[in-house]
Amino acid sequence: MYQIEELPDLKVAWHESYKCLAEPLLEYVWEVANHFLPDYAETDMGMIPVESSAPAIFANRYAERNLSVEERYERTQEMRTFKGTLEEYKKREYRKLDDSFKEKFLTNEDLQNTIEAYKLDVSKFWYLLLFVYDFIEDIGTNAPIMGKSVLEDFATFLTNLCDASSITLKQGNRKSYYTEREDLINIIQIAVHHFSETYDNIVKGEQGIELKIKQLENIGLKGFIDNSLLSQMNFKDKFSLDISYKKWKFTDMFLFFIERRKATTIPNKKVKVSKDKMMLVSRLIYTVGYDGKRYNEEYDSEGNKNRMLSNLLRRYKNEKFPSVIANNYMVVS
Repeated sequence: MYQIEELPDLKVAWHESYKCLAEPLLEYVWEVANHFLPDYAETDMGMIPVESSAPAIFANRYAERNLSVEERYERTQEMRTFKGTLEEYKKREYRKLDDSFKEKFLTNEDLQNTIEAYKLDVSKFWYLLLFVYDFIEDIGTNAPIMGKSVLEDFATFLTNLCDASSITLKQGNRKSYYTEREDLINIIQIAVHHFSETYDNIVKGEQGIELKIKQLENIGLKGFIDNSLLSQMNFKDKFSLDISYKKWKFTDMFLFFIERRKATTIPNKKVKVSKDKMMLVSRLIYTVGYDGKRYNEEYDSEGNKNRMLSNLLRRYKNEKFPSVIANNYMVVS
């Protein structure tokens, strides 16, 4: 299995992020952060972009990911980045950096082969993946409604399903299945209604918010966790981004990173290695858990090219990404 070189604890405050420039493991992070999250300095010529503070923020979040709250507090005292007491520090909202998908990243041979084909350093790329994922999980919108959510789509689907006299399934532009059997349609209607009622029973229950979300995740309804529910777990006036928006921003950041790079043939490789940039991003989306195994497969069972990510982005080609706010990365846009 591939090995990741450990990022040292740099103990650099966010306003001194330039001190991280010499850390080679943050090379890819710097490249993306300076483009998407630049800081600005006032000069005689007006405001100009300068080195991003995001790499230092990320490095600190990585260093403290496994520390207790007391250990994190002691670290802030050593760095002189928090002047309050431990009790005051404990009241601060905190979201741990999640690196739980490390093994999934390292053991995905298709993904690792593509990384090798692009001559990317696997350790630097791992920290870039962590950074992009951590940033996207940190951002939200100050507007609770962002386009049409999955719940709205499901409600429309459910309404139409109740009156349906036939069901048609398609693969791409080709019709793959059609039925008018009333008994089969009735089974589907009952199953979908059960799905909907299970969701309603959980979200309208008296259990706490965290338990509700855990219950939804446990039964595979993670995609049905709506903004109103998630927002109660986030900092004030911040609503979670819909998963499709997360994929959009994730893809935007990684395509920027990979667009100028070219893949080469790997000597002595006996397996086919994908050089498709969109497929690389798709597999990263699968790695962090934004979608399932279908995003990891380059072709379906009939040999058709995976276009799911491209199709998703096509939906937003005429839209601007919504304004966002971030907690740890101090972004408002």
